[in-house]
Amino acid sequence: MLKKYLFLVLTSLLINHSFAQTAKHTFAVGKNEFLLDGKPFQIISGEMHYARVPRPYWRDRFKKAKAMGLNAICTYMFWNAHEPVEGQYNFSETLDVAEFCKEAAEEGLWVIIRPGPYTCAEWDLGGLPAWLLKKKNVVMRSSDPNYMPQTLTYLRKAVEQIKGSLITNGGNVLMVQVENEYGVYAGDKVYLNGIKNTLLDAGVDVPLFHCDWAGKNYFDKAHIDGVMPSINFGGDAQKNFSIFEKYAPDAPRFNSEFWTGWFDYWGGKHEVHTVKEKLDDFKWMIDNGVSVNLYMFHGGTSNGFFAGANGGNNYYTPYTTSYDYDALLNENGEPTDKYFAFRKVILDKFPDLDLPELPVPIKKIEIPEIQLKAYASLEDNLPEAKLFDTPQNMEALDQTSGLILYAHEFSGVLKGTLLIKRVMDRATIYLDGKKIGTLDRRLNQSALPFTAGKGKHRLEILVEHQARVNFGNAIDQERKGITEGVYINGKELKSWQHYTLPLTNIDQFKASAIKEGYPHLYTAAFDVSEVGDTYIDTRNLDKGLLWVNGRLIGRYWFIGPQQTLYVPGCWLNQGKNEIKVLEMGTPKKLSLTGIKHQIWSTEVDSSLMHSRAGQRIQLVNKQKVKSGLLENKEGWQEVKLSALVSGRYICLESTAAYEDSPFTSIAELRITDAKGADIPREDYTIVYADSEEFGEENGLASLLMDNQPTTFWHTQYSKEKPGQPHQVVIDLGKSSSVSGFRYLPRIKNSAGRVKGYNLYVSKTPFMIK
Repeated sequence: MLKKYLFLVLTSLLINHSFAQTAKHTFAVGKNEFLLDGKPFQIISGEMHYARVPRPYWRDRFKKAKAMGLNAICTYMFWNAHEPVEGQYNFSETLDVAEFCKEAAEEGLWVIIRPGPYTCAEWDLGGLPAWLLKKKNVVMRSSDPNYMPQTLTYLRKAVEQIKGSLITNGGNVLMVQVENEYGVYAGDKVYLNGIKNTLLDAGVDVPLFHCDWAGKNYFDKAHIDGVMPSINFGGDAQKNFSIFEKYAPDAPRFNSEFWTGWFDYWGGKHEVHTVKEKLDDFKWMIDNGVSVNLYMFHGGTSNGFFAGANGGNNYYTPYTTSYDYDALLNENGEPTDKYFAFRKVILDKFPDLDLPELPVPIKKIEIPEIQLKAYASLEDNLPEAKLFDTPQNMEALDQTSGLILYAHEFSGVLKGTLLIKRVMDRATIYLDGKKIGTLDRRLNQSALPFTAGKGKHRLEILVEHQARVNFGNAIDQERKGITEGVYINGKELKSWQHYTLPLTNIDQFKASAIKEGYPHLYTAAFDVSEVGDTYIDTRNLDKGLLWVNGRLIGRYWFIGPQQTLYVPGCWLNQGKNEIKVLEMGTPKKLSLTGIKHQIWSTEVDSSLMHSRAGQRIQLVNKQKVKSGLLENKEGWQEVKLSALVSGRYICLESTAAYEDSPFTSIAELRITDAKGADIPREDYTIVYADSEEFGEENGLASLLMDNQPTTFWHTQYSKEKPGQPHQVVIDLGKSSSVSGFRYLPRIKNSAGRVKGYNLYVSKTPFMIK
């Protein structure tokens, strides 16, 4: 009892530990605990990425972390931000990680560094630089010689920046992470040991750790000697640590990511995860001495082209510019209800903490209506063309992001179907200067009708890079532009002009007249009498990019959920300012305003739904291969067939739900092959779901294959409430031997949890009427 009392006293003293810049401290991983200066230490950290927060605002966010009771800040280093071009590094301004650590130290905060090389973080390509994809067969996140050497070179450069900030050198960096959630992805230990040894050789002499989801299978694939394990989750803390302790009994209990909210994707509903949903787990960890890192404490903004996406070969969800994350501080740094609720938990556990007051809020301003004026057509500002027989992707042309225009000239009558085998990510097609259609990767579109009469013609395909997938095995195929050719009636078109448009310097655009249907640059000047934070209201516009004072703020899109773009006051000038908009659609009105708050609103895109009103699937009894009951519990459940069945189309039908619920909800669904392994979700396409909720929350069926346990398919409840049965149909992409399926129910909520089910397998599509 005395030992426990001393531990709590020491922890309560250390939780608000401040340190002098010149003082030398020690940090170590002990048995079941962290040790700071030889004494037990409970880490209570908040995630905040310096690349997502303007440098002048770092200190404001640090002060708010301190005022809440946090004792550490955790941050990623994004490789593609630091090395945008191979061999050219940037560690200045907002990317000055050493300054970030220094300012955190001055505010009495320890730091945990996650240098990658892969980060995920809803960041383009998970932080990996797109120039890696120039090598055609590169296997990223592996010991592939096309990938590994560049990785280790970057890590050495990263260590140069943080070495002086390590606690062993008098700084405040306690730990450094090795890779990120690698057990969820693969198991190449040559790769992991290469990262570990490079960090050690470069001078990292603080504890190394790795994070994964709770599970021995993840641990076995990703754990290497000398690297402490930790786990990530968004709920069920006790359950996750009971799993963790079975395979890592001596490790400190460290929740390296406690997901406080979630991210938003274009066309989805804004994610809201309430205080009630998160508070009990946070309280249990604090009260039981568990170390925790709040992901996110402050999300900030994915400015420029850095927002990522989820997806695979047949589905795709690009993320918004805002990385608000429904976190403890919102996008512009204001404390939310979660902030004060979590702060109370910390103070209840450590009542003697002497927390500072919150800093004075940063001023918010409104900007009167700004009238945009047409300035230049994209079509009249093309660079010199590069000629290739077949379309080349962006990366092959040393382009990282932006737009790329492909042009093909031909003569004579041509009629049929135009096919772009893989649209990466949104293609607008023009024939002889007139827009004839759009193909959207989100909707798995690749073909449209095509008719050209007599004479000479010019076919143009303008492709927009919307975001690279940052999660899962799809990252190796995330090349942008046209990647697999253009065909009409099955015949490949050859001889293409390529116009690269990275949009890194739109100041070079020359004035020209509007060309209907093509993207156009609009500009405006506006005055600010007093600088302050604002949100640019883009609801009058359609889809495009917006710059303020030469800085690319990010993307806007009328479909939402994000309807405003956050502009920090530190990026505005007192007096004259300039705004530029590259509009790729048809705006309602050429005007903008600045307001004091974010607006979340989603224009429901029915094309994202997986059935039309009144549609019903026709199931044949002979296609039924299994019926049964699933258990009323959390965690994965596996169902095996008595014999292998060959098929391409899978229908899981929920015939009843627990608590006699009329709804069905499924967090994840996987189909297993002849060896019992998952058929890759990246190859799945959802072709039908009888019902999907989109009024009150994101309940699209595609969420059951996004590999995110906190999202889920949910049948409709906000308007109509159709009852059981409910069906979802997956196209595996090709005929496969099916041995069964794995099912993950929605966590922490039994509403719609499947009870009775039927499984159907077919070689041909199910009939849908």
